[in-house]
Amino acid sequence: MMPQVITLTDRAADRAKALMDKAEDEVLGLRVGVKSTGCSGMSYYVEYAREQKKFEDVVEDKGVRIFIEPSATMF
Repeated sequence: MMPQVITLTDRAADRAKALMDKAEDEVLGLRVGVKSTGCSGMSYYVEYAREQKKFEDVVEDKGVRIFIEPSATMF
């Protein structure tokens, strides 16, 4: 069995739950991705996940579901 792409500390899980509680609509979890930020820079982003996208890794840890876009696992 492969190790999870990420693991969450207790504090990170609590923060993720707090963010999800603030969502206006029901969400499945949080999504982590990477976007270009000019001058060949990259930046991670976090957004609400309302569905699982094709090829995403899903990590469930400490009662939180994190959807990780394939491009985010490369960096």
